[in-house]
Amino acid sequence: MPSNATALLHQGDDRQRHHGAISTPVYRASLFGFESYADFEVATANEIAAKTPVYTRVCNPTRQALEEKIALLEKTDRAIAFSSGMGAISAALLAFLQQGDHALFVSGCYGPTRQFADTLLSALGVEVEYYRAAESPALEKRLKPNTRLIYLESPGSLTFQIQDIRAVTQLAQTRNIITVIDNSWATSLYQQPITMGVDVVVHSATKYIAGHSDVVVGLLACNEDLYQRIKPIAALLGANLSPDDAWLVTRGLRTLPLRLAAQEAAALKIARWLQNRPEVRQALYPGLPDFPGYALAQKQMSGSSSLFAFKLAPSTPKARAAFVDSLRYFTIAVSWGGFESLILPIGNAFKDLPDTRAALGIDDDTFRICIGLEDVDDLIADLSQGLEKFQMENKSP
Repeated sequence: MPSNATALLHQGDDRQRHHGAISTPVYRASLFGFESYADFEVATANEIAAKTPVYTRVCNPTRQALEEKIALLEKTDRAIAFSSGMGAISAALLAFLQQGDHALFVSGCYGPTRQFADTLLSALGVEVEYYRAAESPALEKRLKPNTRLIYLESPGSLTFQIQDIRAVTQLAQTRNIITVIDNSWATSLYQQPITMGVDVVVHSATKYIAGHSDVVVGLLACNEDLYQRIKPIAALLGANLSPDDAWLVTRGLRTLPLRLAAQEAAALKIARWLQNRPEVRQALYPGLPDFPGYALAQKQMSGSSSLFAFKLAPSTPKARAAFVDSLRYFTIAVSWGGFESLILPIGNAFKDLPDTRAALGIDDDTFRICIGLEDVDDLIADLSQGLEKFQMENKSP
């Protein structure tokens, strides 16, 4: 069998169907026509199964090529591409939860996921409960007779806490509970949750998979039986990925192994460097041996990406601003996983939920950075001068 890096270059690219085109063309068609009544009947019967395009909201050949590549990488039967990560997440949650159900979410999950659970799911009559990542090896005490879904995100996207995926799925399987995981941080290359018993994998593929900060996209992967439950919901929600955006994501996906390897190497070097700086109390990177959960991460993942956090020495707002504002190559921005390096102050995260904030280990001097594809020595030099300005400002009266 070929490696993932080789297979993703070819999976889903039906070149004979597309007149020998090396790259699957962009099908900018809202609808597809048929030569006969019989052909139309066959097509409409197969549309939800995504075998024959009838209307692009449900099925499109450009999007199909991307979905086949993702299913290959995640080792699932099927995948669905959405116009955002929240499109994928909300479709999965709405497919499996209804009034009277109980759902468990890891407390440090992606902010909009938590907002969706607290607002729309709660309004629909779903009982929402949160668990700490450290509880994942023993969640049985959290389960109720009406528990229908457990939502994981490992590593998390703020302080990168690791959940014990196998422990959660083994427990869930004994109770016939659906498990969903956000796999955006590790990507399909470095973590394959389906092989650890997870039912549904979701991605904010805006991040590493697309990789160029020019498209917003969500992905969902699962096996056939669950696909048949999710796909009709996805079609009705209408959050489908456009053909043009699907082409962009497929183009980005082709270089994912190269980009991720380069970004991982740079992130590890920078994380180690930060550990030795006097201005830094802690570097929170799952690829570091002293990271809490490192041993578990090594069992669950084959690599680390380039998003991590660090804590500066206790400081003042002026010192924090002096550090961030002096950086040349780190742009202050949300999201992550593109070609560019980013920094995000996360000290205000969960200010209204002090217990969650404490469990995640966030304080006012916590920052998240994503290492891009710039020269690593240039990034270190940039951080160095920023930390020097931080130190000077922090010492001033």
